[in-house]
Amino acid sequence: MKKWIRPLYTMLTTFVGMALLLNACKKDPVKNEGNHVTVVPAVQPKGTSTGAAVTKTIGPAGGTLQSGNGALTITIPQGALSAETLIGIEPVTNTNVAGIGGSYRLTPHGQQFAKPVMLTCSWAANADSAGLLQTLGMAFQEDDGVWKFVGANNSNLAQKTVSFNTTHFSDWSLMNRLSLAPYYAELETGQKQTIRALVFTDIITNDLLAPLANDPDGPYYERGYPVGNPVPLPSKFIKSWELNGPGKITNATANAVEYQAPQSVNGSATATITVELNAPVTGKFMLLSTLKISSDEWVELSIGGGAVTRFPGTAIKAGTIYMLSNEEDEGGGYFLLTWPGEVGSYAWDLENQGTHFHFQTPQTTYMSKYIEDSKSPLKPSGGNVTITKLANGRVEGNFTVTNAGYGPTLMQKTSAQGRFKTKVFIPQ
Repeated sequence: MKKWIRPLYTMLTTFVGMALLLNACKKDPVKNEGNHVTVVPAVQPKGTSTGAAVTKTIGPAGGTLQSGNGALTITIPQGALSAETLIGIEPVTNTNVAGIGGSYRLTPHGQQFAKPVMLTCSWAANADSAGLLQTLGMAFQEDDGVWKFVGANNSNLAQKTVSFNTTHFSDWSLMNRLSLAPYYAELETGQKQTIRALVFTDIITNDLLAPLANDPDGPYYERGYPVGNPVPLPSKFIKSWELNGPGKITNATANAVEYQAPQSVNGSATATITVELNAPVTGKFMLLSTLKISSDEWVELSIGGGAVTRFPGTAIKAGTIYMLSNEEDEGGGYFLLTWPGEVGSYAWDLENQGTHFHFQTPQTTYMSKYIEDSKSPLKPSGGNVTITKLANGRVEGNFTVTNAGYGPTLMQKTSAQGRFKTKVFIPQ
């Protein structure tokens, strides 16, 4: 028996007991004719507000306005407006099927400008999902609900921004016309995952990387490519697939591969699938999918809304009491979770045979109880542990602690949350 099981068992006995592809349209959504690929436009609902609008009155002299989170900047040149106008940026949900990050409603909706205004969008907060920068750009939503991809007039790699010059206001978002799906996935050991190369817009020439907004007289200038449910990227644009990390690639086709995770990992591991694109210019142009592989016994923990830490864990049972703990203090400290039952939710309490959260680091200890002040009694924290599955010697669930006490007196409070999926050990 491992050394950590004996003290845990002794304690127990004292207790006594993210579809890869969206559904295709009824008609064939892909039409290949020579160099052409046609994507059926997807009609999407309008986004709903996610925060207060930022507004500013701007007149014929021009001016700038920035969204509340600083991610979108509108630059209106002199002469674009003929009168003082209340300009607004409101964050809304992004209904673009290829959208990255949030979406923004620019008001007055439908406003037309005598000169193009520049929209500059930052992708810094979404760098992990930005994808191939040469095909990253902006899109707007038409009144009929169809999004249109217009690309970028300028890209600034150092500042992580793309810009587009437009003569009208609508709902706007950042998007990439190409992607590997899934872009990110979490797998368990031995699990399989199909990775597909997809395109969300029409392709009208052989040059997939040609900028869309570099020719004001071009057929798609300003009006953009209609965005639709993704279709397979034609094989002529795909040069090669490559795996970096554990596992293997099987059943590779022109625009898809099947990834097989390794049968075992030490805690967790990361693999990346990349596809190199055929391009008419010098350089490597890659799409990437990141796969996180974890063992089938794990616990995830976040303190105070901070980074999530994943570490191995195993539960043991004695009577009706379950105790989940980590071996050798993986994850930065000693973790302990107890609950007195099977599938269901259990509120934190102060009972010896009850529901408790405990995480002890070299610096401090976090618990599912706290003291309001020096004159108040000990109180159980808010939140609970929820067991979602318990069968065949395995348990899955999650937990939240809304006012976890910590420090020498438990009068300091923070939060804790996490989830787990592991085996259950029942001593004989």
